[in-house]
Amino acid sequence: MNQEDNRKVVIRFTEESDLKQLPWLYRRYHNGDTHLETDIDGMYKKFSELKQNDNYKFVSAVDGDKLVGFCSVVINQDIVERQKPIIMLWNLRVHPEYRGQGIGSQIMKFIEDFGKEKGVDFIFLGCDADNQSARKFYKKLGYGEDYGFYKYL
Repeated sequence: MNQEDNRKVVIRFTEESDLKQLPWLYRRYHNGDTHLETDIDGMYKKFSELKQNDNYKFVSAVDGDKLVGFCSVVINQDIVERQKPIIMLWNLRVHPEYRGQGIGSQIMKFIEDFGKEKGVDFIFLGCDADNQSARKFYKKLGYGEDYGFYKYL
């Protein structure tokens, strides 16, 4: 955060105006190799569709009009074990100039508080195996580490 201004970073659900900076934040600070380009019109259309669905939420960290953090939240409905919703997180990003200031922790707390309001008692997230700083971050917040699998179709 700029020392010359005293604006506070605000954590909130994503607004359409945040989207214009999202592809840049995602690509610039992606830990792995991403070769896919964003279809900007498609992004706005998909956001418009998904914001009508209570099982999809997006969280932004903004400093004035600057998007400095983002995370996708998907609520899955468990019908087998606890019959309680489960949150899955995707694409947590924090602008490097804002790292170490608690922005990622604030985003995660916002999501956890939202989850508690929705009756969620379990959050799952993925993290690249070689992203040591992210793994350390999640462990610091009390997340256990497990292993999963994926397959591109």
